Amino acid sequence: LITATFPRNIRLQARCAPDAWPVFGDIGQLQQVLLNLCANSRDAMPEGGTLELDAANLVVDAAYASGAVDAKPGRYVVWRVKDTGVGIPEGVINQIFEPFFTTKAEGKGTGLGLATCYGIVKQLGGFIYPVSKVGRGTTFKIFLPAWTGVVEEAAPESMLDTPMAAPVAEVPS
Repeated sequence: LITATFPRNIRLQARCAPDAWPVFGDIGQLQQVLLNLCANSRDAMPEGGTLELDAANLVVDAAYASGAVDAKPGRYVVWRVKDTGVGIPEGVINQIFEPFFTTKAEGKGTGLGLATCYGIVKQLGGFIYPVSKVGRGTTFKIFLPAWTGVVEEAAPESMLDTPMAAPVAEVPS
């Protein structure tokens, strides 16, 4: 979709580690995260540039987790979306995930793309770490928990009024 719809002056490089762990989530939501970030990168490179996408495994330890908002130690698949665009000013980077906040000109964006990405990733138990330099581009690292093979089962309707947690079931590998 990206190579078919993005301008030809944006070069796409995509890599995925062959041993990347699976993640558990709604495919439509995961695609939405990736497409929102790629669309922002496209808009940040009006004169063209390079968009890099990659995915790799990472074990986050307590020291690393202490340096990132919403981070917890564990096994993650890290998506990296990196562009050579205009970058995000230092004074606003802490606001970019707020609903309706945008750095785009009026009528060019709703300010919901990054807020949506943040909500989806947080709902999946992950976190997003942005790094940007004005004039040099932006990198978003999206940390998605690696699937452990354990999923929560939905409670039967008869239990909905009972204040009990839904049982946890193990899925055979």
